[in-house]
Amino acid sequence: MPLWEAKGFWMRDSIHWPRPVHPLFVSYGLNPVEIGSVHAFEEFSIPSLKYEYLVLHGYVFQRIVSIGGDPPPVMERFPFLFHLWRINPLLRSRVLGFEKFLREKGFENHVRAWQDVWEPEAQERLKPIRNFERAKAGLEELANQLERCYDYLCWAWNPHNKVVMVGMYIRERWMEVCKRLFNLTEFEAYELVQMNDPAVFNTMNRLLTLARRAAADPAIKDSLSLPSEKALEQLANTWFGEELEGFIEAEGDRPADGFEFGPTWREMPEMVVGIIKSLMGSDYPTTEDSDFQAYRLGRVNELRSTLAGREREEFDTWLELAEQVQPLSEIHDYLLMTVPLCHTRYAALEAGKRLVQKGILDGSEDTLFLYREELLSALRENSLHPDLKGLVAKRKAEHSQNYSLMPPQTIGKAPMVPPLHVFPPIAAEGMKIFLKQYSLIEVQKEVPLELSAEGELFGTPGSPGVAEGPVRIIHTAEEFHLVQEGEVLVCPLTTPTWTVLFPYVAALITDSGGALSHAAIVSREYRLPSVVGTINGTKLLHNGQRVRVDGAAGVIQVLD
Repeated sequence: MPLWEAKGFWMRDSIHWPRPVHPLFVSYGLNPVEIGSVHAFEEFSIPSLKYEYLVLHGYVFQRIVSIGGDPPPVMERFPFLFHLWRINPLLRSRVLGFEKFLREKGFENHVRAWQDVWEPEAQERLKPIRNFERAKAGLEELANQLERCYDYLCWAWNPHNKVVMVGMYIRERWMEVCKRLFNLTEFEAYELVQMNDPAVFNTMNRLLTLARRAAADPAIKDSLSLPSEKALEQLANTWFGEELEGFIEAEGDRPADGFEFGPTWREMPEMVVGIIKSLMGSDYPTTEDSDFQAYRLGRVNELRSTLAGREREEFDTWLELAEQVQPLSEIHDYLLMTVPLCHTRYAALEAGKRLVQKGILDGSEDTLFLYREELLSALRENSLHPDLKGLVAKRKAEHSQNYSLMPPQTIGKAPMVPPLHVFPPIAAEGMKIFLKQYSLIEVQKEVPLELSAEGELFGTPGSPGVAEGPVRIIHTAEEFHLVQEGEVLVCPLTTPTWTVLFPYVAALITDSGGALSHAAIVSREYRLPSVVGTINGTKLLHNGQRVRVDGAAGVIQVLD
């Protein structure tokens, strides 16, 4: 069987998981997506069944499962057969339900659902997970904590999908209004609703404040000149140590790198110290850019003054909605995924320590190479596998080997998109919006193997602006200390942790992502020129090369 073969069409998810994932993450990070999306799609009457993931050699591929399966080849020859959607009871119910949902302004009515309903419920559901005392727990209690984390994640993917869908729909309708009324580009439409989400900047501002206070204290500054581990020892009983401890307590449940089960800031406080050291010379403001907001509001009023009657009313309606959903809500990602996944890791590592003591495993992190059912059965002393040490050793070897593989961007032939005119007009309009928005999350193109003859590398426009600087390639958060002010950051992807670098780099280039990826949206909030989805930017560019980044055009020009 070929290395990359599977039934149906799959797209690689390199935005979230560019590297091979562990078995335990498949259980907790991927399987709940399917469960949560089933309920979210049903409740919003989306004419699809669910998200589905496939893991091949550790690499993650995804697709949206159609009701009734992918259309057979005969429908490509006879598109009128798509009218048969009416005889599939579930599909008919979903399509007509979606039409009703849109007609009743379902997405608009859910704009505040996160603040009013889902966030309070998330906070309440997280309390027993956050308050669990791992060190004092028995094996059964650890198993129960892992079950709580799993149940929470299965629930969380329901509101997460809804938050994303509401944002997509409102964002696209706003851009359509701006295009029709003023012939604005998508970047110009985004700029009009660029309301910075405090959650995006809160962590950075706390770090900047701590860094500036440290720079003004000669004794603290002197200690921070030491390697981070030694600095931590010297600063333990100082005001800096107390402030750092408070920061870690509030913000420590963040993976140091990526979205998977990597070490967190709570486990690696020396990494936070390293970030603070790199910020000590930064002059980035700790408050929102009031000059930009004054410009934005002036531009809004200028455009609004040209409208009257129904056009002004339409503009005002979608402006208010878009201002509420436009900021990337880091807090919903943090509460719905980051925190429970981190606590899953903590419980799994504690379980690993106990299983090492019982002679069942060799290391505490060996639990990451078990699936959920295998780990739970080992904790409850009815193991599904007689030789967990041997099983883990085999999977570790495979995991290491997987890093040398080059997975394709897609597997199989893409199914035909149904001709939208066969559906009721309102439902067809909604489907068109989601087809476009989903295409903007991840790049869909062939892998570039070299620069163009003119020394250019092409990607997807992420954030407008032109900037020049030397390349700095970073693969993991452990390399953050290498980044110098004015450099062009080149990396596989970004997560909320990576945004601490944004204030003092000149531009951003990523391998993965589309116009609605984390890197693109947050770089727009920081007004940092960016090009995303280059696929091979980290391989084709080299440290120290001087490049020009044109974020609006999606082009990187090598200058030397």
